[in-house]
Amino acid sequence: MNRFVLLIALGLFSFFSSWAQNETVVLNYVSELTFQTSNDSEYYHLESSLLLRKITKDILEFVEAEKMNKKDLKFTVTLKNNRGAALPIQYLVKSPFPNSSDSKTLFSERTYNWFNRTFRSEIPY
Repeated sequence: MNRFVLLIALGLFSFFSSWAQNETVVLNYVSELTFQTSNDSEYYHLESSLLLRKITKDILEFVEAEKMNKKDLKFTVTLKNNRGAALPIQYLVKSPFPNSSDSKTLFSERTYNWFNRTFRSEIPY
């Protein structure tokens, strides 16, 4: 009976330890941009587009580096501005990862759109 309980405990421990090993990739970006503004200017849109393209490029590079890993990738992207506000954005990339150029382009577009909607719809301060 004790061996049976020990075997079940060992099985549960190994299951939960493998389940808990999903690591989160943390990316931090500092920007002078406010997260939402009523002053729409071409410079604001240009700077925010450049920031979001940098985030998308960094995520795509990390996904390409982790191609052999068959686990989902969890990202926490934290945007901080010069006034002390921070906007954490959670993003999940499911396995299998994109391999062809068409799927990478589609992945980049969807990632950019996700961060663009999230970036422009939150007021963290």
